[in-house]
Amino acid sequence: MRLRRLTVVGVGLLGGSVARAARTRSLAREIVAVGRSGPGLAQARAAGVIDVATEDLAAGVSEADFVVLCAPVGALPGLIGAAWPHLAPGAVLTDVGSVKVETVRAADACPAREGVAFVGAHPMAGSERSGFAASDADLFEGRLVLLTPSARSSHHAVARVSAFWERLGGHVRLIGAEAHDQAVAVVSHLPHLAAYALAGAANGEALGLAGRGFCDMTRIAASAEGLWTDIFRSNRQPVLEAVAQYREILGRWEALIREGRWDVLEADLARAREVREKLP
Repeated sequence: MRLRRLTVVGVGLLGGSVARAARTRSLAREIVAVGRSGPGLAQARAAGVIDVATEDLAAGVSEADFVVLCAPVGALPGLIGAAWPHLAPGAVLTDVGSVKVETVRAADACPAREGVAFVGAHPMAGSERSGFAASDADLFEGRLVLLTPSARSSHHAVARVSAFWERLGGHVRLIGAEAHDQAVAVVSHLPHLAAYALAGAANGEALGLAGRGFCDMTRIAASAEGLWTDIFRSNRQPVLEAVAQYREILGRWEALIREGRWDVLEADLARAREVREKLP
């Protein structure tokens, strides 16, 4: 797979990493970046990662054969609608958002255009750092990439998006948008919320004693709070359900500690450990 023109909308951590990975792997003859005026576009241009930088979305996508939206999840539905009329015949539009129902619905609501398709994507990769300076050409290497095609996504478009992420080093898996949002609420969104809570619960004196365990548990609490508030808002109901399940478990363990039922607590912790040990 070699693209004629790849357009990346947004050159923060993920967008910058997409552009870097595509450049390193010679995936496109030309790479265009669309973004707001700021250090990101200038840094990407100075690094030789992109060939063209523009603040004009329509101009940036109009001649591309592949477009990746790398904006915050709350902005994605609007960007899909804004980009759709300007996509070239045969172009494929995808994204990197960690919430998929809203983006898929926005794409499905666009008028049908022959040869133009949207396939939602979510690379399970990231960092607590943000901005183009944190981007990495190997960010997607060995990482799971979830695709959420809808009934309108052609097999050809799904194959092209799959091939794109595989060329960037990812392992692709298809999943429905609703199932995706439910799952990532548990394995991604809830952990971030819990990390913020743990960091917020520690007072100054305790922080001075923090060791590796606390640092490991709260690393992702260094992530940009605006980005994560946007994610929690976009995936509100699944996140609330995940929080309720987490609260139920903590409530049970609080009661066991209060009542001194250590054998039952130990058995619960053992089951949780066994789940953790099954992870790759």
